[in-house]
Amino acid sequence: MNTKKQRKILVIDDSQANLVLLKAHLSSMGLVPLLAENAADGIKIALEQQPDVILLDVMMPEVDGFETCRRLKTDVRTASIPVIFVSAKDQSEDKISGLKLGAIDYVTKPFNRGELQARISIVLQMIELQERLLLLANTDELTGLANRRHFFEILEREMLQAKLRGGSIAVMMFDIDHFKNINDAFGHLIGDQILQQFGKILKENIYPLDMAARYGGEEFIVVMPGMPVEIAAQRADKLRLIIDKYRWEAAGESVSVTCSVGISVFDGTNAADSYEIIRKADDALYTAKYRGRNCTVLYDQINPDEQLQKHQNEDFRELQAKISMLAQQIKAQTLGTITAFAKAIAAKDAYLVDHAENVKTYATAIARQMAVSQALTEQLQTAAMLHDLGKIVIPNDILHKQAPLTDDERRIIERHPVLSAEILAPIGLFSQEIVIIRHHHENFDGTGYPNGLVGRNIPIGSRILAVANCFDAMTSEHWCIHNLKSADEAVDEIVSLAGAQFDPEVAKAFRSVYAENCDAWPLSQKKKVECPV
Repeated sequence: MNTKKQRKILVIDDSQANLVLLKAHLSSMGLVPLLAENAADGIKIALEQQPDVILLDVMMPEVDGFETCRRLKTDVRTASIPVIFVSAKDQSEDKISGLKLGAIDYVTKPFNRGELQARISIVLQMIELQERLLLLANTDELTGLANRRHFFEILEREMLQAKLRGGSIAVMMFDIDHFKNINDAFGHLIGDQILQQFGKILKENIYPLDMAARYGGEEFIVVMPGMPVEIAAQRADKLRLIIDKYRWEAAGESVSVTCSVGISVFDGTNAADSYEIIRKADDALYTAKYRGRNCTVLYDQINPDEQLQKHQNEDFRELQAKISMLAQQIKAQTLGTITAFAKAIAAKDAYLVDHAENVKTYATAIARQMAVSQALTEQLQTAAMLHDLGKIVIPNDILHKQAPLTDDERRIIERHPVLSAEILAPIGLFSQEIVIIRHHHENFDGTGYPNGLVGRNIPIGSRILAVANCFDAMTSEHWCIHNLKSADEAVDEIVSLAGAQFDPEVAKAFRSVYAENCDAWPLSQKKKVECPV
């Protein structure tokens, strides 16, 4: 098994024979096995070692696996560690109970070594993908620095440490002076190059424990743990002078680039929160601009007259521009994350990207026919682009198998909606889309997966996505090599399954939008189909 770093797998099982067997299997896979014979020892090891995955036996004396899982998932220190149950109990209610407690998978004893390896591999690939995508979600795409959201996470963590252990935290906020003039004179491409170099200068000239981030537009921010106010002011001035003296060029011309700096300090004793610290740094920054720019101001040095003048002379259009810029950045970050996901899917199977685009088109048409809200339509469009994300961690030999799937292989395939949701969950941008994706393989009569939801207990977005997804699958040669359907045949089958697999209202809406788009649909086939009479 190829992993970028050595992964630790904790096995909690009261059987010594199982521990020995699993230790051998895991070691042969290049993994580090951690062993525990009971729940108490297992929970202790999980807290101390923070394993990547936990293999948990259900039937144990004193504290069984279900209770152990519940304790792990209710402790914030271990709640995010994926749990795979390994048990001789094969009843559906046991599996459902385990999954409801937060387990990610369930393997039945006696287990097949290949199946166990495949399931662990899927979870580890999911973890690695989460780590890569989380890095993308925490990084400003233009400068490579931390983005605003990640900066607040780090600042709040450092403030908590300062409150617990004492010490201070300094925050420096930088704003490039007259940056709009640079964009107007040389264009946004040159402006982006200035921003990139500005971020590079900050990153290369701060201390290792400091963190620089792009706060928004031409604003940057640096957090300095354990930094007293006097030293913070000296370092801010040093950075400001480096930027002032740097040989800036734009379109072959030498240009002047300066910045204003505001500083606030948290001493670990007051009740201020992260937003209060940022507000003070922002006030100091605007005072620096009021004083003529290209200077550094400490919040404690602002006099009352300057504060009053700042509030009286605040340029409403500048504030409005900042709000507009922030909204654009949030939208760009979301779209950038979706693009990153699409690239990850394309690396696994280029067709999945075409499939996602087709499903998005169908789902959008259904949503508009059913007059759902614009917000839900947009969530559905994003969900359509990401609904197969979980397939990128399914082994290729299973995903592209031409022969009928075994029961074990089918169970692995059927995990992909849950895997998609698990991959997206840590990013924090797609909470509503995750619900749609997780349940898009539920059937209207309750026979679907992963939770067997019935009727309108299935989210409406999931019911729409189910029809759109099925239509593209049935009419795509990529998936239906031996049972390819024409568009008319696929529509007829969807309508015939209304009330069983599909929501009757959604099926009816799809039949209507197909009649309007039959000249162009199905998108997966180049040839035209005849419109229904």
